[in-house]
Amino acid sequence: MMKKLHGMGALLLSALAILTFTAVSSAATLPDDVQAIVKRGELRVGVKSDVPGFSMQDLSGNYAGMEVDLAKKLAEAMGLKADDVTFTAVTAKTRGQLLDTGDIDMVLATFTITEERKNIWNFSSPYYTDAVSLLVKKNSGISGYADLVSKRIGVAEGSTSKDALIKAAKENGVTLTDTNNIQTFPDYPSIKAALDAGQVQAFCVDGSILSGYLDPSTEILTSVRFAPQEYGVATKLSNKGLAGFVEEQIKGWLSDGSIDKIIAKNGVTPSFKK
Repeated sequence: MMKKLHGMGALLLSALAILTFTAVSSAATLPDDVQAIVKRGELRVGVKSDVPGFSMQDLSGNYAGMEVDLAKKLAEAMGLKADDVTFTAVTAKTRGQLLDTGDIDMVLATFTITEERKNIWNFSSPYYTDAVSLLVKKNSGISGYADLVSKRIGVAEGSTSKDALIKAAKENGVTLTDTNNIQTFPDYPSIKAALDAGQVQAFCVDGSILSGYLDPSTEILTSVRFAPQEYGVATKLSNKGLAGFVEEQIKGWLSDGSIDKIIAKNGVTPSFKK
């Protein structure tokens, strides 16, 4: 009996040694900048706090949404736990700054990929594609670009929506200008409040974001959709290893349907197909 117990103990120790060796070997294959995150025991991620379906912070300080779930999945792919993610609320204006200073490791915050931005930060393949639209009051009389000439349109600081709107209007024979038609705000709730107060007559941003601000008095214009917006995971330009790791995961999850399931789980409109 003692021999059997001794033999079982030896087998258990051998199995434990194999598992430990496998875990160490797996961790050792991660890029240095990813290993640094694992060693710290915390993945720091910048997310929005005010975008329903993507990332919303509740009164208890907790975050929920598809980008939150995606961040947790990335942490687990590193060998961390989902609870090892620390979220920081960012805006279109602050997200890049916080990446550059190293306060956060990555951004998942409806961050549109552009050629200009790719010179400043690393971006993964897009995990979601949207298009810009307008949220207006149902009684606004706005049905197309021509109706915007004498109107004020609210956009978020640091977003790409303003330039995209002016370009799309021009392509439709309508001239809009920064001075006469555009008003910037620090965040999306501020734009919605301005719309309700009549300070602006339209709220311009990606359609999926606008859907979170719909109420019985408003509508999203299906006649005004332009500039497809591809959202990617952004990392600091110098963190090439982390960027490569993230890209590998995102491409795999796009291929196997994991990201589609996360989108559906959070009630987000399916990714726009160009």
